[in-house]
Amino acid sequence: MCSRWFGCALALLRGGPGFGGGVVALWAWADSDTVALDGTVTLQITATYQSKGEPGELQLPPLADFDLVSRSQSEQVSFAFVNGAPSFRRTIVTTLAITPKRAGEATVEPAKVDYHGKVYQTQPLKIRVLPAGQAPPPPSAQRQRSRAPDPFAALDQGRGPDELDPFADVHPGQRDLLLRATVDNDRPFVGQQITYSLYLLARINVSGIDKLQLPRLDGFWTEEIEAPQQLVGEARILDGVPYRSFLLRKRALFALRPGKVDIEPAEVEVLTGFGMLFSRGSSRRASQPVALEVQPLPPGKPAGFDPGNVGQWNLSVTVDPQSVAVGQPVTFRLVATGRGNVRDLRLPRLTTIPGLRAYDATVTDKESIDKGLVNGTRTVEQLLVPERTGVVEVPALAMDIFDPQQKQYRTLHTESVVLRVSPAVAGPSASEPAAQNLLAAGGVRPIRLRLGSALRGPPPWLRPWFWPLLALPPFGLALLLGLSGMRRMMQIDPEQRRIKLARSAATKRLRGAQALLARGEAAAFYAEIARAVTGYLADKQKVVAAGLTREELSAALLARGHSEETVKKLARVLDDCDRARFAPSAGEAPAREAMLGRADQIISELEGKV
Repeated sequence: MCSRWFGCALALLRGGPGFGGGVVALWAWADSDTVALDGTVTLQITATYQSKGEPGELQLPPLADFDLVSRSQSEQVSFAFVNGAPSFRRTIVTTLAITPKRAGEATVEPAKVDYHGKVYQTQPLKIRVLPAGQAPPPPSAQRQRSRAPDPFAALDQGRGPDELDPFADVHPGQRDLLLRATVDNDRPFVGQQITYSLYLLARINVSGIDKLQLPRLDGFWTEEIEAPQQLVGEARILDGVPYRSFLLRKRALFALRPGKVDIEPAEVEVLTGFGMLFSRGSSRRASQPVALEVQPLPPGKPAGFDPGNVGQWNLSVTVDPQSVAVGQPVTFRLVATGRGNVRDLRLPRLTTIPGLRAYDATVTDKESIDKGLVNGTRTVEQLLVPERTGVVEVPALAMDIFDPQQKQYRTLHTESVVLRVSPAVAGPSASEPAAQNLLAAGGVRPIRLRLGSALRGPPPWLRPWFWPLLALPPFGLALLLGLSGMRRMMQIDPEQRRIKLARSAATKRLRGAQALLARGEAAAFYAEIARAVTGYLADKQKVVAAGLTREELSAALLARGHSEETVKKLARVLDDCDRARFAPSAGEAPAREAMLGRADQIISELEGKV
């Protein structure tokens, strides 16, 4: 079979990661399998070492059928940490220009490397030599016959041999710089994590990057995985040409809705060259767009399933302590841990339990990155106070999730917890205070009086200021009552005034929330949004949301003639605000601006029904 790649001998030696024994790859490559007698063939012999130390000794082919015209050699060395372990790579490329001695079938003998006492060699290459003056087939046609494999593609960056190689379909041709965007899954489910990576491929010296512009990721919840502050290159062989790949960004994306999505190209300004010895310059590169097809969750959803519960999750519950006296609080703790977008997770709520008084719950979220995957923990803590003695059972809870790895719905269950409540123990009676002899320290002392003379003046009612001062309170009271009556006659009823100005008060609160958003105060922003909506309900609708459950609030608004869709939107906004206040870092700026629009729209819909 004629091929641009004619031989490859690959030896893998396992040893410590990057030290001692490692991996060695040796292969030969020619730019054509057909050449005229008066033409020239370029032969490349590449030896790549995955270990430190001196490289092996290269033995060139004898070249019985060819004459050696020129020889050159280049070397690249890279060192990086992959999954916490050092990774070393040395690539030596020897380039030979050879010309055939005769027409017919010619052979390039194997090249050999003696490394650590073991000899590795390539396969011989067969080249057809045409008579002088005849043109060989175009090089582009030969290049399309096959492409060179990278024997280290499965070993780069800690990937397993079955995982996705971001450069498997990259063929840079003659380009010196290439910006490459890739995702590890182009058909994810809604809410499933996909990893977006941005690489720079270069075969020239790169001194830095500037003005990196990432694409807009509308329709995704994003989390940063890696944002390298320094350029760390990894050696790659693409179509037989040595390149260095630089990871620029890696982000986790969670699709919010199904459908086809096109991620726009990223752009970067690449600085090339070093100092005075090399010419410096800059080049602007753009990546290719990335197309995704986000799949909706499959049919068969459980009745209580929430679309945010996507991932691999575990659910547990504890009550501490489990033996307590009446009136003493216990802590109920519900914990969900696993892999997925914890910000959108909805945990089950504890229902009313006879004999227990429950206080408002607090929610805490924690996120971490493990091997490029987003892990999270959501903890719900709630104080419970027993009001009667005996055994009180905290019931088991259930949560429905969709596992994208298994592609099926699952129901998580917790165990019920038994709480033993004992009568309150009477405390020790307060002892009576001991009598103290206040005279014990100083003894009995005689009372001493000091007498003096005093002048007697006229009574106050004989003074000129007494009667005017006596008349001042009745006159002031009459004046105050008169002014109050006049003000009541002139002003509008405060209740009517509050109803009339409810819309403007809500708008003022939304403007205040927008100012908090500009200052980056996420928790205060969501709290102000909730106050704008609930304040409008109290002023305009006379519905105090603070004293009602979501069901009672919905029933009250439906009774006032509002549509069911509007009421559901309002409840969703209040729930999202409550959740976001316990996770103030959650959400990108577009999501928060969208929350402003949602709140204003709901207030407008409520205003239109009044």
